[in-house]
Amino acid sequence: MKSNYRKSAKNLLGSLFLILASSHFVHSETNSSTNNVNSDEFTNAAGKQPFSHAIKMSDEEFDQYILGRSFFTIPWVEAPSATTARDGLGPHFSSNTCVSCHINNGSAATISSDNQPLRSLVFKLTQPSKQSSRWLINNIDTPMHENVPDPVYGAQVSIRGNGKVKPEAQTRLNMELISFTYPDGQSLLLTKFIPYLDQLAYGPLAKDTVISLRQPPILAGLRLIEQVPEKEILAWEDPSDSNDDGISGRANWLNSPDQDEKILGRLNWKASAPNIVAQTANAAAHDLGLTNPHFPEELCQPAQTDCLAAPKGDDTRLGHLDLPMLRLQAIASFIRDHKAPQTITLDNKANQGKKLFETVGCASCHRPTLTTSEGIEFQPYSDLLLHDMGDELQDGRPEFLATEREFRTAPLWGVGARVRAHQRFLHDARAKTPEEAILWHGGEAEMAKSKFIKLDQEQRLALLHFLEQL
Repeated sequence: MKSNYRKSAKNLLGSLFLILASSHFVHSETNSSTNNVNSDEFTNAAGKQPFSHAIKMSDEEFDQYILGRSFFTIPWVEAPSATTARDGLGPHFSSNTCVSCHINNGSAATISSDNQPLRSLVFKLTQPSKQSSRWLINNIDTPMHENVPDPVYGAQVSIRGNGKVKPEAQTRLNMELISFTYPDGQSLLLTKFIPYLDQLAYGPLAKDTVISLRQPPILAGLRLIEQVPEKEILAWEDPSDSNDDGISGRANWLNSPDQDEKILGRLNWKASAPNIVAQTANAAAHDLGLTNPHFPEELCQPAQTDCLAAPKGDDTRLGHLDLPMLRLQAIASFIRDHKAPQTITLDNKANQGKKLFETVGCASCHRPTLTTSEGIEFQPYSDLLLHDMGDELQDGRPEFLATEREFRTAPLWGVGARVRAHQRFLHDARAKTPEEAILWHGGEAEMAKSKFIKLDQEQRLALLHFLEQL
C-alpha cells in the first residue's frame, strides 16, 4: 500500500508480481488432496535444511502455502512502489524479509565474528511497570505486568530506516568472559553479553529503560504446539511446588483478568503469543514495520518526526494495512505447514545420555512427549510452561504473567541441527553450545544443573551427544 500510483495500476502490477514471485515454486508430490497430516508431521533432524520440509497437504492448502512462502521469502520494499503486494516496509525496520531471521524456517546467526550483534538479534526496550493488575490463579494472587516501552524509541530498536527516516540506533554488545571449572578439572569460558546502543538518532534512552536481547526461534513444528489441548499443558502446572521437587511451572495468560475467556500463551521465549498468527503479526510490525490487524498503526514514536511524516498507505481492495489478514494468515499457513524435527535413531552413547538427561532432572521441565487434540504424539522436549531461571538469566523484561526471571521451557527439538549450523542458544544468544546453556541455568533448574556438573566427563559428553540427536 503506501503508494501514490493509481489503484488500478497498482492492483494489476501487484497481481503480476505475485504470479512471478510464485512461478518458481513447483507443484510437487506434496500437493495431494488425499494426503492427510499424521505421522508425516516429522522430518529427520540430521537432513539438509531440517526445518524446511513441508507436510503433505490438499490443493487448497498448497495454494495458501505458496502464497505465504512468497510473502515470507521475497523482500518487502518501501513506498511509493509499483506494486501493492510488496510495499509497506518501514518506515523503521530491521530486516526486509522474514527469511533473514528464519533461514530455511529455522533460526539464523545472531553474533558476528567480532562478537557484535547481527540484525537477527533483537534489542527489546522496557521500562519498569508503573502498575499491574492482579489475577487470582490457582488460589495465588498473581500480578499481570504491563510492558512500558521507552518513551522515545518504543518497544524495540530498529536499525534501518526508509528514505529520509533515520535508523533509530546502532546495536552494540560488550562481552564478559567468565571462567568455569568442573570438579574433575575440565574448564571452559562462558560468555555474557551486555547490550548498549550507539548513534541514537532521537536522543538518549530514558534512564530507567532496560535493554533485553532476543534471538529468533526455529519455526518448524509450531502446528503441533498449537494443537496441544490446554488441559494437557495445565496438568503440569505446580505454581506452589506442592510435590516439593523444586519445580513450579505455570502458564502465561495473555489477557486481562476481567475478561471471561482466558488466552493461553504457548509460543516465544516467554510464552507471550497464543498462536502463529499472533507471533507473525508481532514480528511483522516490529521487525519489518508492516501494519497488520494486530498492529494497525505505524510504530512511530511522538519524537520521531521523520517517521511520522513518512508516506502512508492508500486503501486497496484488501484495505489500508500493509499486511491484511488474508496475507497474514497465508504466512502463518506457510509456517504451520512444516514438519517438526524428529529425533535421530539413538546409538548406545545417546541412549546412555538420554537416561542421564532423565536422571539429573532435565526432563522435569523439558518434557519429552506432548499429544495433540487429534492424538498425535510428538517430542518437543518442553512443557510449554514458565519457569524461574534464576538471577543470571533474568533480563529485566516481564511479559504478561511472566516475571523478569521466568521463561517458557525452550523446546529442544532441533538442537542438533542448530549445533551443526553453529547457531547459539538461550534467549540472548550468550551460549555457544548446549553445554554452556546448561551451565547458565539457575532457579528451578539449579538442582538439575548441579547434578550435571557432578557427572564425570564421559557422562557429560554422553548427555550432550543425546541432545545433538534431537
